[in-house]
Amino acid sequence: MSEKRVRKSQAASIQSEVNKRKKSEWIESAWPVFKAERFEMAGALFDCEANAELTKQEVKQKLDAYLHPKEDKNVNSTD
Repeated sequence: MSEKRVRKSQAASIQSEVNKRKKSEWIESAWPVFKAERFEMAGALFDCEANAELTKQEVKQKLDAYLHPKEDKNVNSTD
């Protein structure tokens, strides 16, 4: 691998580490970052430990899944 690629990979890794925040920090920044309410962010991150550090992408995926759950059409199988 070229030196340029190694540096780019390292920079991406460092950037990823810098962008990690704790659960409470994501909840507090719900509106400015994702235009979501704090209670929505808290619901999306309910299963995360308080001291776990999450990236913006991880939080976005959890928030999207929370706000837009996939509908299961076979919920009531007695029909």
